[in-house]
Amino acid sequence: MLHETYALTIRELKHWYRVRVQILMTLIQPVVWLGLFGQAFQLPIPPSALGGAPNYFSYMAIGMLAVTTLFTCMFGGFSLVWDRRFGFLTKLKVAPIPRGAVPLSRIAATMVRAMVQAIIVFLIALAFTLIPGLVGLSLSPQFNVLDLLGLFFVLALLALAFAAVFISIALTIENQETLMAVVNLLNLPIMFASAALFPMTFMPQWLQTVANCNPLTWAVDAARTFVFHSASPINPLWLDITALAVFCSILVAVSFYVAKKQLSAK
Repeated sequence: MLHETYALTIRELKHWYRVRVQILMTLIQPVVWLGLFGQAFQLPIPPSALGGAPNYFSYMAIGMLAVTTLFTCMFGGFSLVWDRRFGFLTKLKVAPIPRGAVPLSRIAATMVRAMVQAIIVFLIALAFTLIPGLVGLSLSPQFNVLDLLGLFFVLALLALAFAAVFISIALTIENQETLMAVVNLLNLPIMFASAALFPMTFMPQWLQTVANCNPLTWAVDAARTFVFHSASPINPLWLDITALAVFCSILVAVSFYVAKKQLSAK
């Protein structure tokens, strides 16, 4: 299964990096988000509500890492729709390969794309500190290599979970328009019903309850703990990571089940 998964993953990544427009958009999108949204909306939020961040831009920049990961994963299933349209998925149905190699390869390729984009966002947010007149990402003085690894480990878990979700959805949907409608239906509620862009203390009580059950909140809370060494996170670090790991494991298992059901040769 490893050989088949590797081959299909490389195929997906080649489709990605050979299209230069996609690489360009990977570079431009973070600049637009951080440069316009991050610099324009310097909200007067009390420091106690920023999860240890020294300013709102730093708070938002870490949240943007998770949001970027989410959006990248949301569009990870579109290649499956194209493969179904052009007949490649039909060939995979009759090929002597494990059914699980199909979702696992798409999840792995989506994860790689998400991590590349998250790294770009992180570097751009840091680079803003070098530009006079702009606010940049300010790390904790105690921030070290282990914190950096912890940050991207959390983002990798988030990418793995959401990639599995949207690959599973794409396996059950036969046209691009329906998949786009589902993606647009889910992306904004998941983003805004979380602590990614705004502190939960500014939300009504019912929305705080929803946000605290949102995997995006677990990811950004853990990420801010690593980056800012927050003394008052939303949840303990071990709880955020455990919840993400369990969520991730369940969704990957679901994607294997859906693949086995949808890709069985008929």
